Order: sequence, then structure tokens, then C-alpha cells
Amino acid sequence: MHRNAGDSENIPRRAVLVDDVSTQEHPPSLRILTRSEHPISRRDIAPEALKVLYRLHRLGFRAYLVGGGVRDLFLQRRPKDFDIATDARPNRMRKIFRNCRVIGRRFRLVHVVFPGNITVEVSTFRCRPEFAEREESGLILSDNSFGTPEDDARRRDLTINGLFYDIATFSILDYVGGVQDLRDGIVRTIAPPDDSFREDPARMIRVLRQAARLGFAIDRQTYEAVLRNRELICRVNESRLAEEVFRDLRGGAAEPFMGLMLETGLMTCLFPELAAQLAADPAHPLWPRLRALDALVCQGREFSNAVLMTVLWHTLIVPPEFAAPSARPGADLGKIVYRSIKALRARFRLSLQVSSRMVEIVMAARRLGVMAPDNGLPHGLRGKAYAREALEFWEICESMAQHPTGHFAGLYEELSRWCAPPPRGRDHGLPPPDEVAAGPARRPRRRRRRR
Repeated sequence: MHRNAGDSENIPRRAVLVDDVSTQEHPPSLRILTRSEHPISRRDIAPEALKVLYRLHRLGFRAYLVGGGVRDLFLQRRPKDFDIATDARPNRMRKIFRNCRVIGRRFRLVHVVFPGNITVEVSTFRCRPEFAEREESGLILSDNSFGTPEDDARRRDLTINGLFYDIATFSILDYVGGVQDLRDGIVRTIAPPDDSFREDPARMIRVLRQAARLGFAIDRQTYEAVLRNRELICRVNESRLAEEVFRDLRGGAAEPFMGLMLETGLMTCLFPELAAQLAADPAHPLWPRLRALDALVCQGREFSNAVLMTVLWHTLIVPPEFAAPSARPGADLGKIVYRSIKALRARFRLSLQVSSRMVEIVMAARRLGVMAPDNGLPHGLRGKAYAREALEFWEICESMAQHPTGHFAGLYEELSRWCAPPPRGRDHGLPPPDEVAAGPARRPRRRRRRR
């Protein structure tokens, strides 16, 4: 990824395209990288994933670490999750792992749940279904036909996501040329891109995601196929689409990703009003906010769905007359914001709870915006459930402002004091905990006389 020389700082980075061999010309033979030929070590794999791999291996099943976990480990990055593929069927795995559940209708997956809300996803090797249930456009509705490891690798989305790590030999199995693409920094589909995007339009988002996160170039054939098939993205289920967008907002590369979404026209299909604003104003406030969000995510910060969508949709749901931070909110601003969110929810699945919290964040952030930096939290926000999310959103919006060092840390500290449970003791008007537990003295019960 790079910036053109004439671009301003507010314009997101454009896609880098490469002309290379087509996906059909990848060598069909299996390439095996022994332990000495790759950098992946078991020390970098989560212990929960190792437990699943070893148990399947001890029972005689083939078990491979697959997908983005292998890609990130090969690039010496820390994976966010670990996925496993095996030749054990879902019903068999239900008997092997008592702490698992089978989910999905289109793709039958097994989630093995460990303490600490840690989930390892396990799937059975699948083949490219010849008799799968499809729409007229080619979109796969059901894909539960099982196959070999090579079949499973060739039905995946991208070459860099089609690598397998064999726990039995500690080697990498490459059926699709993914190792070379990782070394060359290229994002391409395994199948012909038009067919791949018709089968699953969400793969277009994944192409842009990997190009934005890894800084890789996009294969020209793959990029041109995204431009031809971008309208198919509207056929993706609303809940799944929301999950994909939230994943990118939390990925630490939201700014370049949204820039690629705008460049390819996918944003016009998903959020046409936002795309029109961004195209008309190169200095749109969304770009510095996404840049600040990426910086905070890279520091380990986590944000709720309500905060993320408020960052993305703020200029759509807040009227221009209330855009200035010093503008006082009118009596009907909350209703206007909620009606705007309700209209956008028709194309993007958001729960009622998230929508209501977004209204509270917008209204509370305006109160934070009109206060002086040294005045602390407004009295109306102290103890409110949405106060922290409003402060997080305001921190993202004020990333370019010249606030004193430690200003936000002081506000978060003050917020934690007000949101903490009230202290108990006679000096605070509440009885000590032991007296509350004991309560008033009771008369001893009389023993019943035997007859």
C-alpha cells in the first residue's frame, strides 16, 4: 500500500495492483515445507488449539491448523483466533469433545469451548459441492459435502488463507501456492475470482481486508473482478455483513480498509449516503477518526459495537446544524438521531440495544464537547451506564485537538470513581457490610416437642 504523491493526508491509501500469473495457473501439486523451512513454532499456538489438535491426532484423525492462524504465524504476527480442519465428522466430534456445540446450517461447524470464553472452531474437510443448493446467481446456500484436505484447501477464499499446518509432522501443506504469495505480498483468490465472488460475495470484503491489514498488493484479475461483482455484496445476509464490518473496524486497519471500500465501490453499495459524503469532501472527519481508532486498537483498546458504529455513522445521523462541537443539542436531537439510525438499519443489521446506546453516546458526547477541559465530567454523566462509551467516542473525535497530557486518563479515572459501588461505613450513611448481612436480631426458635 502506498500514497500517491499528489494525495493529501486525509485521502486514504489506494490499492496496489500487480500483474501476475492467474489463479488457474497455480501448480496443482502439493508443496510441503518441513519444520526447518518455515518459522511456525508450537510455542506460538494457543494451548486450547493444541489440545484439540493433539486429541484428534491421538484418536487417529488428521488434524490441521488452517486459515488465518497459519497465515499470521507464517508472517510472525499474533493470530486473533485459531481454526482447525479435520476428517472427523461433526457428529463424531460431538462425542469426542463434551465441551463443544455444533452450529451453522450452510456450514456445519464445531465450537469447542474452554474456560475464559475461549472458543476453537473445528470444521470437517469439505469438497467443492457439485450438487450444492445454490441461487440462480451462483450463491451457495448449503455446503456440507465432505472431501479430502486438497479439496478443502481449494474451496477456500484466498491463497494466503489456504495453508495447513500438520501437527503430526510440524510441516506446512500448500496446495494452492499460498506460501509464494505470502512471500511476494499478493492477495488473490484460489478459484477464478468471478466464480469465487458469485459463490460467496463476502470474499470481496476479505480481499480488501487482507490488503489493508497486511499492506499486500491485490492481483489485478482479482481487483477487476471486485469491480465487476460489487453489487452482489447486497445479497449477503445482514447479520453476516455486520459481523464482517465490525471485524474490520476492530482490526487496526479501518482507515485503509474503508479507503479501499470507497475506491472499489463496495461502500456505495452498502452505505451510499456515506460514500457520497466521502467522495465530495476529501477532508471528511471520518478519516482522522478512523486513524485515531486504529491507533487505539493497536494499543490494545477494545470498543463496543455502539461506539464503532457511532464513529462510522456520526455524520449520517447527526444533522449538519449540530455538527459543531460547541452547538447545544436541541430538544428533538435524540429523536432525529434515532430516526436516522432506524433508516440505516434497513440495510445493516443492528440490534435495538445498540441503536439506543448510539443515541445515548451522541447526546452524552455533545455534553462532553461543550465542557472546558479542566472541568471534569459533567454531573449528568456521573454514574451513567453509557458514560464510558461516550467518553471513548469523544476521545476518538478529539484525537486531533490539543488537550493537556493525561487529560483523558484523568477523565477515565474520575469516571471509574463515580461508576464504582458506593463505599459503605457510618461516615457515608450506609451500614457496614457485616451489619447488612446480619440484619436485626431475631428471637431463637423454640424446638418442637416430640409426641
